[in-house]
Amino acid sequence: MPAVPNVNKLPDFLKLNDAFQQIRNNVRTTPLIKSDTLSELIRGEVFVKAESLQITGAFKFRGAFYRLSNLTEPQKKQGVTSYSSGNFAAGLSAAGQLLGIPVRLVMPHDAPQSKINNARRYGAEVTLCQCNNPSREEAASDMASKIANDHGAVLLHPFDDHEIIIGQASVALELQEQLAMTGKACDHILCPVGGGSLVAGSSLVFGDNTQVWAVEVDGYQGMGISLEKGRRSRAKGHILCDCDALLALEPGIANLDIVLQTGVRGITVNTQQAHDAVRLSFQEMNLVLEPSGAVAIAAVMENPALFENKTVVAVGSGGNVDPDKYASILQSGLQSGHS
Repeated sequence: MPAVPNVNKLPDFLKLNDAFQQIRNNVRTTPLIKSDTLSELIRGEVFVKAESLQITGAFKFRGAFYRLSNLTEPQKKQGVTSYSSGNFAAGLSAAGQLLGIPVRLVMPHDAPQSKINNARRYGAEVTLCQCNNPSREEAASDMASKIANDHGAVLLHPFDDHEIIIGQASVALELQEQLAMTGKACDHILCPVGGGSLVAGSSLVFGDNTQVWAVEVDGYQGMGISLEKGRRSRAKGHILCDCDALLALEPGIANLDIVLQTGVRGITVNTQQAHDAVRLSFQEMNLVLEPSGAVAIAAVMENPALFENKTVVAVGSGGNVDPDKYASILQSGLQSGHS
C-alpha cells in the first residue's frame, strides 16, 4: 500500500466508549441475527447487525444524536443545517426533535419520497435541490452551505465529521458486547459505504484480528479506489442506481484518513446483487432492508471463499425503502427464480 500522507492521531478506545455510554440510553440496541443460509455458504457463521431497526430506520441516528448532544448551548439555539439523500436527514431530524434543536436540510429532488417524508415528520425544514451538477450530493452540499450562512446556523457534514464518526463507532462497540456474550470473536465485519463514517468508526473499534471491509456499489466505489491508490480519489458514478444512500463519488477526508491507517479493504457489488440480498434478508430473517442497506450481505453472498470457515458480521445499515420499490424487488425475484 502507498505511504499515507498527513495522518492524524486516531481517537482512542476510551473516547469511543465514553461516546457510546453517553448515547446508549437514547439509541436502540439492534439485534444480531444469524443467517443459516450464509453460514452454510461459507462453512462458518454469518450474523447480520440489523441497524435497519435503529431509530429512524438506519445507523445514522447514532452519529447525529452524538453530534448534536455535544454542540455548545449557543450552537443549539442557532440550529443546524446539513444535506442528505435520506437516512442522515431522518437521523438528524429525530435527534434535533429530541434535543430541541432546529434542523434545516437540503435533500436531492430525486431522493425517495419516503425519506423526504421521514425528515419532515421529525420536524425538519426540508429544501429540495433540483441540481445534479457536478453530482447530486455536491449540489445539495453547496445549497446547504448557503442556507446555513443565511440563517446563521451550524453547518454539519453528514459523514465527513470526526464527532459523527465517533458516534457511528457505537455500532461496532455494541456488536462487540453482543459477540462477547456468545463467546465469539469477529473475523470480518462488512460495512456499507457511501461517505464512510460507519466503516471508519467500526475500524477504530476492531483491532488487527478483525478485517474490516468497505462495501460499495458498482460505479460509486470512491472509497475502494482511494484505498487502492492511497489517496482520495473519485468514482465515475452513473445515473441509474437503486442504492440511493451510497451515491457519494468520493469518501470523506476524515473517513479516508482513518481507514488508510486501520487497514480497511474495499469490495464492490452491483445493484442486482444488492436486490438478491434484500430478498434473502426478507425471506430468511424477516428483515426489511433497502438496497443500500443490503450490500454488505450481498458481498458475502458473492464472495464466499473470502470468508470461508470464519465468523462474519454484515451490517444491515438501513431499511428506509419505498413500499412500491420494495414490492418490485421481491416480485422480480419470484419472476426470475432468484432466492
